[in-house]
Amino acid sequence: MVKSNKYTLSASILAADFLNISKNVKNLKEFGCNEIHFDVMDGRFVEEISMGPIILKSIKKDINLPVDVHLMVDNPEKNIEQFSKLNVQTITFHYEATSDHKSIIELIKSKDIKVGIAINPLTDVENIFKYIDQIDRVLIMCVNPGYSGQKFNKKVLDKIKKIKKYCNQKNLNNTFEIGVDGGINNSNIKDCLEAGANVFISGSSIFWNGDVKSNIMSLYSSMESDNE
Repeated sequence: MVKSNKYTLSASILAADFLNISKNVKNLKEFGCNEIHFDVMDGRFVEEISMGPIILKSIKKDINLPVDVHLMVDNPEKNIEQFSKLNVQTITFHYEATSDHKSIIELIKSKDIKVGIAINPLTDVENIFKYIDQIDRVLIMCVNPGYSGQKFNKKVLDKIKKIKKYCNQKNLNNTFEIGVDGGINNSNIKDCLEAGANVFISGSSIFWNGDVKSNIMSLYSSMESDNE
């Protein structure tokens, strides 16, 4: 049985119905989610433009879950100060978005916020090994970042296994998070779990097509199948 205190199901609200965003956010904890995933895009690092700190501030009163801010932006250091004032729990920036990873890690930590590093599908996972003992989460992108509804890239499973093996060698298993983001659904979430992931970010599979509560239950059921 999958336990919510061992695994994190994170709802990417970029895929939610923004006409009913407050209702969607309020119910996520009740339905079984453990985290809110808040995507930020600047139109430069990725082509799309999405939510900023003003949007998060406007719905924060309705959020009763930890928030992970995913910065898909160039010069991520420019965004950290604003989001750090909104009581978020994690800020994740992209490895590819900067050449000064150490300074950004230190800046986020100075705000008493957990640090995540995201890597794109074509990025060699070994590039971040030297930072793993300084951060709290690696976020493996299973699609090219930028928009919802893309197809899951199965090649990322090998990346998950490599990171998991490295964490085993470093004895980080009890504290370190391995997240997956992009195309996570009923047909691949268990594969990610078995490869070593413990944070599962899903948008379209939660908010698109059907009832949100049923969609969340279905994701959990897929993880639990033949895994008792």
